[in-house]
Amino acid sequence: MRRALVIPLVIGVALLGGLMLVRRGKPNSTEEIAAAETRATVENAGSAADVTASAALGVQADSVAGERAAVKSDDQLTREIRENVRSNPARAEKLARESRQRFPESANADERDALLVDALINQERIGDARSETYYYNDHHPNGHFAEHLFVMTGVHPMPLGPGSL
Repeated sequence: MRRALVIPLVIGVALLGGLMLVRRGKPNSTEEIAAAETRATVENAGSAADVTASAALGVQADSVAGERAAVKSDDQLTREIRENVRSNPARAEKLARESRQRFPESANADERDALLVDALINQERIGDARSETYYYNDHHPNGHFAEHLFVMTGVHPMPLGPGSL
């Protein structure tokens, strides 16, 4: 009787394990499939004509177009970061880092660096978010978003006062 119960259980576990092993290398959703196709397109596309041809064939080429698009201004990048920080935090992080590299001393730097921290939090990368908060506090000592970042990460600016260097 006991053997009759154990055998189907062992077979079921083996089948489930085999299914998980086979499924492991495959993308989980249509978004991941489209992203994989886009990455392959970007790697194989040598010119804008290739990208256009890929788009004509139905390959989703949002990131390809973003890579090849005309250079965006600081205000455009900041607006796009704001729009993506919750819905697509990985893209918001990429845009924020690009903006930081291209416009390090811009008027939007304070907000951009705070949005970068929010994007990292939304990706559940808390350690990276805390590191970026330290960066924020060093580069924006009187920043408008310091309290928000303190609440979100627990990192607060070091007070300047007696005994500080």
